[in-house]
Amino acid sequence: MASPAAAGHEFALDVLDLVDSIPVGRVLSYGDLAAMLGSRASRAVGTVLRQSGSGHAWWRVLRSGGHPPVGHEARAYEHYIAEETPLVRTATGCGYRVDYAVARWIPTEPPTEAVSPREKEQQ
Repeated sequence: MASPAAAGHEFALDVLDLVDSIPVGRVLSYGDLAAMLGSRASRAVGTVLRQSGSGHAWWRVLRSGGHPPVGHEARAYEHYIAEETPLVRTATGCGYRVDYAVARWIPTEPPTEAVSPREKEQQ
């Protein structure tokens, strides 16, 4: 049996691998990402991204309701605009949220290139 530290390291690697596989313009919630890994540890997903996610597409992982990570709303917004992620204006919080019903990634979708729709039009 793996030690708790080794199991935690494997979980972190699995989280980052899954985050890296989320296509441009698509998102997952912390809870959905955890569930895809066979876990209920949505907070642990957040911890992994907080500690090791800077080199990964952290903005593609959301709080419930489509809200961006706390404290990173402005930086996330820049990514959402660049990737043409569907957004909804709100009267509270940071003034927007991701339209999760539209942008949610379902892994059975065929893989797409890692470019935004705008980049595809320019090609």
